[in-house]
Amino acid sequence: MSDKKPSNLYFEPLDPEPDDSSATQSFPPAASSGNPGSAGMAPNVANASGPGTPGALSPLEAEALGLQGEPSSALASLAQVADDDDDAPVTRRGKRGRGLSQSAATDDSVDPRMPRDRSDDLLVSRPRISSVVLCVVFGLTILAIAAVVYLVGVGTVGGQEYDNLAVDGFADALPGWLAALCSPLAASVTLGPTSIPVMAFADIVFGVVALIVAIARKRWLVIGQLVTLAIVAFAAAELLKKLLPRQVYDVSMIKTEGNTAPSGHMTMVVVVALALLCVVPRVWRALVAVIAAAYASLSGMALLVGAWHRPCDVIMAVALASGLAFLALAFTRSSGMDEPGTRASSASIQIVGTVMIAGGIMALAYGLYVVWQLAPGLQYSAKWASSAAHGSAGILICGSVMLTFGLMLAMRHITAAPLSKIGLVGAPPAPPRKR
Repeated sequence: MSDKKPSNLYFEPLDPEPDDSSATQSFPPAASSGNPGSAGMAPNVANASGPGTPGALSPLEAEALGLQGEPSSALASLAQVADDDDDAPVTRRGKRGRGLSQSAATDDSVDPRMPRDRSDDLLVSRPRISSVVLCVVFGLTILAIAAVVYLVGVGTVGGQEYDNLAVDGFADALPGWLAALCSPLAASVTLGPTSIPVMAFADIVFGVVALIVAIARKRWLVIGQLVTLAIVAFAAAELLKKLLPRQVYDVSMIKTEGNTAPSGHMTMVVVVALALLCVVPRVWRALVAVIAAAYASLSGMALLVGAWHRPCDVIMAVALASGLAFLALAFTRSSGMDEPGTRASSASIQIVGTVMIAGGIMALAYGLYVVWQLAPGLQYSAKWASSAAHGSAGILICGSVMLTFGLMLAMRHITAAPLSKIGLVGAPPAPPRKR
């Protein structure tokens, strides 16, 4: 027997190994299982560690691990393995990663016990169902309004009289600054036998800018949606103009054969303006909505200045194009949505959208009130009603544009960047996690 005193075996892997030779002292070789010395050696292992000491091994544990009579360095290696195991990262099950590699233990997997809304995954590929339904409801409602405008404005004596009063002398009734803005759009350029209005060139500019932005942002599905919208809207306007009748009443002040509702010019103005609104990033949507609405309003009044169309033709075209645009917006998918992680509520969109929607509703309400006041004079083509007809026509055109563009601004944001269930406020959903 060695005269050296056995040292206590505390396994602390964070501390350096002691320099004392007793730390590496070996126990005498163990005898066979029938040797009484082996039975006397096991208690020494247990007593050396102590019953309450971390890493202490009972005699049965030491015998099961085959460490009786082994050097203390083997016990230290076992303790090091245990400590390495304790330092293993936490896996998705909330337990220590035993036997897992570092890459497997730090996987981005989702904790299955954590409550999870599966709609977050769906919001990456499509907007909320409520937003899609709202787009469809708005689209069908506005198309129904377009039908009502035709039935009242073209199919009644009062509607035709109002149109005739409003378009006759409309250019002279405008303020000077407003006439200066509308007159260039009302002009036309003669190219051979064809006369092309200036607003057609402005439409091309809006359309080209929208196409460039969509290509730069790789919004391929949006390009397909907008091209389809332009084709369907223009075809519907030209087809309805030829199919819908326009009865000319004997009491009408201006007897014009043929139907001119809806306006094909105004239809394309609204389509290209809304197209630019739908392709720009979130930070530009509010500003583009204001610019596009101003351009559409001026173009609508320019059509009256140049005597190209009547007020009902313009308002019906606004409703037709915007109603089809809302239906197209219902088919928004991932390539037309903002990237996850970049979605956020926008104060500018909330403010501008609210102002445009509220302003459009108030303008339409006031314009319809003026028309209601003019009703007695419309039946007799009274000249005293002309000035009020001019003013109310401009107000109704601007109000219809403001309302539809404000609604489109709000709906475009909640379809491109779905946030909370309310839609315009709240935190965006987390980016998709790897399964």
